[in-house]
Amino acid sequence: MSETKNLSVNVDAAAVAEQYANEHKVTTQKKKTEFNVKNYLQARLGSGETTKTLTIRLLPFSTEGGSPFKKVFIHTVKVNKELSPGGWRTFVCPTHNKMGDKCPFCEVSAEAKKLRQSTDVKTEKDKYGDVEFMNRAKAAWIVRCIERDHEEDGVKFWLFNDSAKKDGVYDKIMNIYFERKKSAERKGKDSNIFDVNDGKDLIITLTRDQNGKTVIKVVDDEDKSPLTDSYEQGMAWINDPKKWDEVYTVKSYDYMKIVACGGVPVFDVELNKYVDAEEKKARDIEVQEAKIKEALTEQTRDYSEMTEEVKEALSESEDDLPF
Repeated sequence: MSETKNLSVNVDAAAVAEQYANEHKVTTQKKKTEFNVKNYLQARLGSGETTKTLTIRLLPFSTEGGSPFKKVFIHTVKVNKELSPGGWRTFVCPTHNKMGDKCPFCEVSAEAKKLRQSTDVKTEKDKYGDVEFMNRAKAAWIVRCIERDHEEDGVKFWLFNDSAKKDGVYDKIMNIYFERKKSAERKGKDSNIFDVNDGKDLIITLTRDQNGKTVIKVVDDEDKSPLTDSYEQGMAWINDPKKWDEVYTVKSYDYMKIVACGGVPVFDVELNKYVDAEEKKARDIEVQEAKIKEALTEQTRDYSEMTEEVKEALSESEDDLPF
């Protein structure tokens, strides 16, 4: 029997095991970072605004290069207006992003699904179906970018929803990329609007329609240009150490659980955790009332160990009273 010659390339078992471990790794460690509005692209219309235009340049999402897009999963839920005047808040999903082992919004969605499937009453099915859908984790995208009008702010992050209809911000940007690429190929050239040395800025226009909904339009700049004329500045932006999960941090389970139940989370120093504001208020009132009651309780004086001189002095002083 002839000896088979070994192939020069093989599958690294250790690498496969490590990849699998990383793929299923769950971490509960939460990074703390100070909130800074400059970390976020303000791609929203403020009160009274009807239109806004932003010019940005996308950066590789990783400091090692690669795509400028990062897919994440979020919960956009209706909340108490004390928590958000607009009545809505977005939370990073810990389980779908493999950053935690449980998520109260996912739990609510799963429980609503069970209840929906267990009833034949249409009104109940619809009610539970709405709760299931509203608390379900939904796909979104994050990009790293430089805002041209505020380059001094450095790297910013922009979070926007994915679109099942393929008409969202991500799809609009990719459509521009494909159109420019096809146009260049017809001329025997190549084009990459994401190229940091010879790419294009993106112009984002936000307008409010007659229904009050924000409409986002994306176009590319007419001319190609480098990210910056300064090599040092360009590398500083690309290698900026801020991570997306330090900017869009995962809230603690107890915080999100209170929100999911319609409450307003506040941190209780004594309990060292978030509690509902109404419950904390009620407990604080009880504690205060107990302190007042204790302060008003009549104290009984013990005369048993008084000396004869003290007793005599007290007796004389009582005789001087005008009644």
